[in-house]
Amino acid sequence: MTQLPHRIAIADDSPAFLAAAASYVAGLPDCVIAGTASSALEAVELVESAVPDLLLLDLGLAPSRGLDLVRRVKACPQAPAVIALALFHTPEAAAQAQSAGADALIGKEAFVSGLAEVLPRLFAARGEASVAAS
Repeated sequence: MTQLPHRIAIADDSPAFLAAAASYVAGLPDCVIAGTASSALEAVELVESAVPDLLLLDLGLAPSRGLDLVRRVKACPQAPAVIALALFHTPEAAAQAQSAGADALIGKEAFVSGLAEVLPRLFAARGEASVAAS
């Protein structure tokens, strides 16, 4: 049985980070980019229209800075898993992201290694052994 690729959306207001993250994710095995967004409104619209499996969501995305956007996304019908992105991963930020409904928090300073750690756990629920970062 062929496994469908994981559809991953990315929302970040930094064009450079958005391009780099999309390029990296597109190169992961069994992953495709479901779309990108550069504002909070675009992120919610993307989740509702593209129905991704996972949203990588910058917690500083304007104008809804903070964890309210995580709550809005998680309230959408067919809400995806959400990995919150912050400038730095701290225990306090991770606890706040989790309380807002995020499935994980990754610091942008460790984006690649953070995804390598979190993606296998998130996608294990779909019955896959792992998604290896290349």
